[in-house]
Amino acid sequence: MKRLICIVGVAFAVLLGGFATAADASAAATRSFADQSLVRHSDDGWAVKLSKSGEKIRSVPALSRGHGSYEAFLSMRGAAQISGSGKVPVDAAAVSTGFQVSCQWQMDGVNIGMTAGPTAQMSISYPPAIVLGAQVMPNISTTLKNGVSVDVPFGQKALAGPSAGVRLDGVRVEISGCVGARPAVRAYVRVAMTSKANDNTFNLYGKPHLL
Repeated sequence: MKRLICIVGVAFAVLLGGFATAADASAAATRSFADQSLVRHSDDGWAVKLSKSGEKIRSVPALSRGHGSYEAFLSMRGAAQISGSGKVPVDAAAVSTGFQVSCQWQMDGVNIGMTAGPTAQMSISYPPAIVLGAQVMPNISTTLKNGVSVDVPFGQKALAGPSAGVRLDGVRVEISGCVGARPAVRAYVRVAMTSKANDNTFNLYGKPHLL
């Protein structure tokens, strides 16, 4: 009888191990999402095309193994193109891409940490102000609140010509302290442009996905 119990116990452990392995493999599977594009027109008459392509999410077991911790690798390309014959020249424009991140319920503040690479820094504010330069962003962090989403920019690029894009491949994201429902992310591509007459900002949003 003792031997039978032992055999059953070993078999059950092996079975559970198989389930755990299958769960880890499923969590590590890469999910790909449809490309999107849209065209908007500025107040000066320029046609602005925004596009999102190559969006992928690979969720993996969190390296920290902490309670409410999630980890994933995100990939995407955001691009913009300005065309047509506007009434006023474009003084400056930039395309930025990233993800909106949210957590349904958090313990003591949800920390979002991510690793990024070199990026061309450019910001357009109101009134318009331009900052150009090269910057290395090894780590970005922010804090979430209950039921609130935050925009996490992964890269920005000035439009020196009619088009520009930012590609992100395997950007690591780790979210800790998020309990309840799994955290959700939504990709975005944003174009900000300015002329002597008008400032315009256009956005393209992907569909929300759970990590």
